[in-house]
Parts: sequence; structure tokens; C-alpha cells
Amino acid sequence: MYRINKYQFNDFKCQASLHKSNYAVLLNSPEKGIKYSPDFDFSEEYYLLKELSHVQIPVAYDFGQGELFRDEKFLITQNFIVLQHIAGYDLVDYFCEKNGESAEVINEVVKLFINLCDPLHYLHSKGYVHCDLKPGHLILNQKTGLVHLIDFELAIKRGGIIKGISKEYASPEQLQMLNYLKDLPRKVHYEAILSTIRLDGRTDLYSVGLILYQILTKRLWEKEKIPPSQLNKQIPPKLEAIMKGLLEINVAQRIQTAEELKNALSSI
Repeated sequence: MYRINKYQFNDFKCQASLHKSNYAVLLNSPEKGIKYSPDFDFSEEYYLLKELSHVQIPVAYDFGQGELFRDEKFLITQNFIVLQHIAGYDLVDYFCEKNGESAEVINEVVKLFINLCDPLHYLHSKGYVHCDLKPGHLILNQKTGLVHLIDFELAIKRGGIIKGISKEYASPEQLQMLNYLKDLPRKVHYEAILSTIRLDGRTDLYSVGLILYQILTKRLWEKEKIPPSQLNKQIPPKLEAIMKGLLEINVAQRIQTAEELKNALSSI
């Protein structure tokens, strides 16, 4: 058994690094989980989640720093956050073995992505961008049929500077900002970057497009860039138009809001 402060759990992983955390379900409170890392401070994620109240976004209960013990032996000091445990399936894994060319499966995909629009719209209406939507961060609870957003470690205020990215699921503007952060001299103020690039909800919508493409084609857009209907001939024209609208490189031409996306998907 492992323990951080009063929180007890069975599984311990030690490969965590900056922006990559470990997670375990609490023994005495299985409706809660603990995310921990020796390097990453969870205070920003905690205070962000305390501002939010949505059934598809986890509740944050506690955060801080504590000593990790295995039984009574001290191992290492860890930063931690205690969250509502979201049980379910990674949305991409859920569809991995399903026939993406089946009309029934395509309808289920559309239905679940309509459901995903609700927490996204709520998050964006509060002035935040998730900035790390990818498989593993969209969890389907089959009992309720709800798709949950999790892992807000890299979330930022609209118009802010990224804290990190997952390259395969990042938007063009996130990658552009990353290059600026790498290339500009340290003395250059962030304002110089923010005057050129402004991240908002459309950044998350690009990532949604990447995930939707992956589910329906079993391929990664950034490696293929093949029109969806060439890989899955059963994708309806309206749905393909939506996918292309999400994957627009030009932010101004991209689908603009989660609400607009929901309306478009609902019209299929």
C-alpha cells in the first residue's frame, strides 16, 4: 500500500516527468483519484477546476505536496491533486475495434461528439482553453453515455501562453507558438508572441477534428492528410464537411465554437 498524506492507494508508478503525471484510485474512496508527480505543481489545475462546475468535468477536492510512503517506508516527496474519479473508456480505444464504416457506428460517433460539445462550450464560455485534447483525455462513461473532459494540467486562460503540447494532437497555432517560444531570445517579452498568436476555443476544436478523423479513418491526420471519405467511403458528405471545417489551418475559416459544432453535427 502507498500513501501520500492521508490518501492511500495500491498502484505506484515512478516515470512521471514534467507535464506527465501518475494516477491511482483511492482505496478508501473509490469515487476519487489522486494524480501525482515529483516535478509538476498542480495548483493551477486545482484552482481552475474550482472555478468550474459541470457534470462532464471532474471535481477537484485537494492539492498540495506530501511524502510518499510504501507501507511505512518513505520513498519521495510528491506534488498531488485529488479529483473525482471518472471511470470509463478512452474515446478512441472505445471505437478502435468497431467497424467505422458501419452506419450504426458512425451515428454513435456523431452522437458522442455532440455530447462532447457541451463541456467544451462550458469551458470556453468560462474563458479557458483545454490545450491538450487527445485520446485518454476524453473518457466515455457507458452507463451515463456522457463524454468527460479530464486532465487540465496544460489548460490556459484564453489568449495565454501554452505550458506544453501533445504534438500529434496540437493545433497549427499551438505548434507556431511553441516554435516562437523556442526561437525567440529570452529577453523578448511574451507580449510579442501574444500579439501574433491568440489561442482560444478554436484551438481545442482543431484537436477535436484530429480525434474525430482518427476514430472514423483509423489513421492520424497529421501523417496522412487524406480526405476522410477516401479512407472511409461511408462518411456522409455533411460529416466530412464538418471534419474539414474543424481541420482548417486558418483559424478564421475553422468552425468557430463548440456550439456551432454541436448544431452542425445535430443536423446530420
